[in-house]
Amino acid sequence: MNRPAQASPAQHPAAPNTAPQTTPPTADPPPAQHAPAPGRTTHSAVPQQAPRGTAPQSPARRTPTRPGTAGGAAIPGVPATDASTQVSGPRQARADVPSAAARLDAFQAETAAVANNAQPSRQPSPLDWQKQKIASRRTSPSGRRYQHHIPPSVWTALVATARGRLLGEEPLYRDVASHTGIRWELLAACDWMQCKARSGYSPVQGEKLGTVNADGTIYHTKSEALGQCAEDLMELAGNVYRLDLAAPGELSVCELANVFAAFRWGGLLRLHHTSAMEFPYSVAGLTVQHTNMRWPKIDEPNAPDKPGSRFRMPFGAVPVVLSLNYPATI
Repeated sequence: MNRPAQASPAQHPAAPNTAPQTTPPTADPPPAQHAPAPGRTTHSAVPQQAPRGTAPQSPARRTPTRPGTAGGAAIPGVPATDASTQVSGPRQARADVPSAAARLDAFQAETAAVANNAQPSRQPSPLDWQKQKIASRRTSPSGRRYQHHIPPSVWTALVATARGRLLGEEPLYRDVASHTGIRWELLAACDWMQCKARSGYSPVQGEKLGTVNADGTIYHTKSEALGQCAEDLMELAGNVYRLDLAAPGELSVCELANVFAAFRWGGLLRLHHTSAMEFPYSVAGLTVQHTNMRWPKIDEPNAPDKPGSRFRMPFGAVPVVLSLNYPATI
C-alpha cells in the first residue's frame, strides 16, 4: 500500500523556487496553457489576467438601436457604424454618443426626407392653377413698375397728413405683417383709412380700443386690431378676387384696388359688375380723373357708405400705399 508520507521528502528541495521574482513585471511571460488531463476539471470561471501595461479588452457591447446614434437604425445619408468593432480604452470616445458632424448629417437628412414627403399627393385644383398663374405673373421680370400720376394737391395732402405718421409706425406694421406674410404698407393704409392711424383707435371698425363692437368683438391693443385687419385682408381678397397676398412679388395697381374694395365692401362690386377702379375708398386721388369721386350707386338695400353720396376723404388707400414707396406694377 502506498503511503502519503513517502512522497513528501522528495518535494522539499523544490521549495526555494517559490520565492518572489525580481525581474520587471513586463518581462513575466504568460503562463503556459496546458490541456486538461482526462477526468480532471479546470477552473474556467477565474478570468485570465492580462499582461501589465496594456488596457484590458472589454467585451463587445450592443448599443441601443435609436435613430441618429452610432450603431442604431439607419438614417438616409448617415452611414451606420458597427459597435462590435469599438474597443474601450484610455481617451476612447463612447460608441453610443454620435459626434456633432453625425448629428448634423442626421438632422439634414431627416429634414430633407420630411420636405420630400410633405407634398400632398393630389391633383392641383383650378384654384391652385390660378394662384400659381398670379404668382408667376407677379415675379415675372417683364412686369413694369407703375409710375404714379397723383395730382400735386393730393400729394401735398398725403405728405402733410398720412405719410409721416405712417412711416413713424412702420416698425409696428412690419411686426404685425410678419406673422401673416402680407406687406406692411397694406396694413398702414388700412390704419389710415379706418381711423387715420390715431393712437387709441382700432382700424377694424374705427372704434376706440376697448369698445365692444356690434358683432361682439373687442380689441384692447393696436397690434391686436391690426392683426385682425391682416386676416380680413387676406381672407376677403382671396375669396372675392382670388388674390394670394402672401405670394411673392408685388401687386399691380388694379389688384391693390381690388384688395381694398373687398376689405370695405366685400363682394358687392363683383356682384353688381362694378370695377374697383371706380371705388373711391381704393383709388380716390390716384389721378386727376379720380378726384371728387362718389360711392358707386348700386341697387343694394344693405350697402354701406350710402351709395351715390360723395366720398369725403381727399385720397384713397392705393395712393397711401404708393406714398410709402410700394413698388406696384402696371
